[in-house]
Amino acid sequence: MNTVVQIPIIDPKARSEFRQKLRHHSYQIKTRKDLIPHFNRNLVHGWMMPILAQVDRCLWGRWDYWARCQAIPMHAWTRWKMEPMLALLESRKVEPLPEFVIQETLPNEPISQIEWEYSSIAENMLNNTLNCIPKHGEWRTWSAWEYLEYFLNWTLFGFGHPAYKTLPQEPAGCEGASMRLYQMFDLSALLLYPEDYLGRMLPEICGNKAQRNAGFYPTPLVVGSFISQVISADQTDRTSSFNEPACGTGTLMLAQSNYCLCGIGQDIDPVLLKCALLQFFLYAPWLAIPIWWLGKTDLWLGNSLLAEKPKSMNAVYWYEEWFETVEYAEQEEKRESLSYETVEIVEQPMQPETVIQEIVQGKRKPKKNAASAKQMALFNLEDFT
Repeated sequence: MNTVVQIPIIDPKARSEFRQKLRHHSYQIKTRKDLIPHFNRNLVHGWMMPILAQVDRCLWGRWDYWARCQAIPMHAWTRWKMEPMLALLESRKVEPLPEFVIQETLPNEPISQIEWEYSSIAENMLNNTLNCIPKHGEWRTWSAWEYLEYFLNWTLFGFGHPAYKTLPQEPAGCEGASMRLYQMFDLSALLLYPEDYLGRMLPEICGNKAQRNAGFYPTPLVVGSFISQVISADQTDRTSSFNEPACGTGTLMLAQSNYCLCGIGQDIDPVLLKCALLQFFLYAPWLAIPIWWLGKTDLWLGNSLLAEKPKSMNAVYWYEEWFETVEYAEQEEKRESLSYETVEIVEQPMQPETVIQEIVQGKRKPKKNAASAKQMALFNLEDFT
């Protein structure tokens, strides 16, 4: 039986009024003294994703828009599989992605816009959250980068990223950090006041050579938004992709997400790429989890100035999570389900267009294991096999 993705339609005006109402309410920022000692919860992979989706549904509707883009109607999928035969009959070149599929799949409405607005409330919440990692003192110490990376791994585990399957190990001397983060981190504050907060906070610790000389000079989001408006204000093709050769925490990519559903960012620092990925989950879902049939979306680790092959830090994990070759699938049906471990960064850049064509040609199929069943149902992908 086909799975139908049911997404409630909320009027953008109603969302705007709701945001304004919430912003006029007083917000009490939690501090360390508000934490409950010996608090305990069993956190599972992806536990934070339903919360993120529900809060975003009320404030911006970006994840709802992303979900609508993921599900190709059956008639469009059938038309795509027939494309080689139709091209032969019409004596033309084969379209890798037929325009018909794009028109029949993408929502009639333009991309749900997000308005950037800095707030000290959200920044203080994030700073207090990071301060909860060490048992005492603040996070801006000699171990600042270790604390930051632990927080990034913790949130990406909470968002259900397939590269972060297990709860990260707490830094030495920070026992109980996971439960302190659980009590302190409030993603609703970040969603209510969207901004590149990590890009604002990190230059302070990047500039301290005794800690780490990362050479990080972020572009303010207001500047990135202006650049994006100049480049793309009249652009109507949502499927156009863009490249950011030094994306850092993803400032320019966040701004461009108001116009494009695809984009590739590259940087030489893996921690900054994790920062970008975290903020994509918050504000730009199609950059965090690629729209599978469009491709052209990823985060690459590597020096853009050198002729070296970058390493995929995002898209490769999603395609490996969702799809497998038919030959491998047949072998797996004869075995027990394999347990997943956190995987290392892949040594080759992802080629999602190749994977997509293999899916269309029947060389790949959705995985049948329990880990990806929820995603297959959400994306309506079982209709395509």
